[in-house]
Amino acid sequence: MNKHRRLNGLLSVCLAALLLLALALLAGRAAQLPAPGAPAAPWETLSPSAAPEPTPHIHRFADESCRCADCGWLCDHACGFDAEHRCLDCRWLCPHTTHSVEAAACPICGAQFNHHFGMDGLCDECGAQAELFSAALPDAFYAPAAHSGRCFTETLTDASGAEHTIAVWLPWDYGAAAHYNVVLLIHGDGGSCVDWTDEPKDTDLGEIRFCTVYDQIVERALCDPFIIVGLNNDGMQYPLYGEALLEETVLPHLARSYATWMEGDSHEQIAAAREHIAIGGLSRGSIYTYTFGMTRCMDVAANFCCFSNGYTTDVTRRLRSEALRGLTVRSYIATVGLKDDYITVRGHRHCYETLCRTLDAFTDGENARLFEIGEGHNFLTWTASLYDALLLMF
Repeated sequence: MNKHRRLNGLLSVCLAALLLLALALLAGRAAQLPAPGAPAAPWETLSPSAAPEPTPHIHRFADESCRCADCGWLCDHACGFDAEHRCLDCRWLCPHTTHSVEAAACPICGAQFNHHFGMDGLCDECGAQAELFSAALPDAFYAPAAHSGRCFTETLTDASGAEHTIAVWLPWDYGAAAHYNVVLLIHGDGGSCVDWTDEPKDTDLGEIRFCTVYDQIVERALCDPFIIVGLNNDGMQYPLYGEALLEETVLPHLARSYATWMEGDSHEQIAAAREHIAIGGLSRGSIYTYTFGMTRCMDVAANFCCFSNGYTTDVTRRLRSEALRGLTVRSYIATVGLKDDYITVRGHRHCYETLCRTLDAFTDGENARLFEIGEGHNFLTWTASLYDALLLMF
């Protein structure tokens, strides 16, 4: 009897303990419940059906995808892009679908680009309107840019042993681009090849230099990369001499020495890059651009810029009979200063209009454009002319 009583007592104690434990658990659960209007408790206690937090891991991206294959996270490209414009996180290649009008930079990856203006002055990429000038350039273009290019001269020797000096301007970041357009320029009477680089010229605005204009163009990313090569015009009154100098001496040297679009120094390799080569000149150099540049060197150059002189009598006939031979003209820019003498102004207008009217290779507004600058026969006209031409040629 006493044994049964002890067992019953023990059982009663166990039941009481279990009851107290149950009451304690219920009390703890009640304490975890939020009061009315209080924020919800963590998902572990209130949302047993919610998905757990993702485990930290290295995101895996499929090719050309910005979304992680494991967790679906969309890459925000916050870590930037490499030199090939691929995201450092997901390796997505930025397509550069557009760039900004102000900075000529891709709004996604920030890569810097150059404007590509057509003859209408509109950028093919972003629709920006080129600021072209029919008067002297603003003072800012004659002031030093944040970065200055290099100007120097070289002496070349032709097949006969004769020496020829050329003046070269290279942009400050030369080497950053794989290929550079080549602009061959011929000076006027009394000048020299360095007129086109760093030779100071006195004007109504003070002392100016062509090289600061080039530096400002590069600083503003207004056209594709280019180099300037100034030529001495001695002997260029003879078209065959000018042709031989350019095609046999100057262009092969540039092909060997600089990062141009010419892949070699043979005539065929130079001709293959003709759309990236321009020939131009001012005053007497403009005449030579017509008389041997267009008529004798069309096979190695597709861009021409002629400033302040078009007094030529047979260019149209010679172009038709000798030069074109099925070749296309990429760009032809003619300019004249309205304060120049009457014969020069009328002569250049007539030359431009005759070429566009009689030859299919020249079409006003498509690959040809005439600028009339509100200056005279001087370097204010010619710096504005070359600025306009560079933006439209390249």
